[in-house]
Amino acid sequence: MAEITVSVNSRPFQVVCRDGEEAQVSQLAEDLAARVAAIKKGNEKAGDSHLLVLAGLVLSNDVRDLKRELEAVRQEMGEAGRSREALSERVNEIEEVLSDALNAAAEKIEAILPPAPGPTHEANA
Repeated sequence: MAEITVSVNSRPFQVVCRDGEEAQVSQLAEDLAARVAAIKKGNEKAGDSHLLVLAGLVLSNDVRDLKRELEAVRQEMGEAGRSREALSERVNEIEEVLSDALNAAAEKIEAILPPAPGPTHEANA
């Protein structure tokens, strides 16, 4: 396990993380510090605990919004998949109708045309 020091609202905090995750934890702490600083601008008299609670609420709201967006995307993907399947079935139906129509037209043309001349026995004699 690794231990790093992060700074939020100009206060150092010791954080333990898995080896190799130090950079990620530092980036997360920087993001939190930036959010706390932004909140502090509107709440200059708020203490550390209050600022962290407000930052936590903002982050929780962001997570909730992202979950909603993710669910909406999943639903859209499901609908798109169903639409694609329906379209594919319709294309197959149209191909079948066209194939039947072409076969019927070919049969009618063959019925109208005189038979093709074949080899005669006299030419071989």
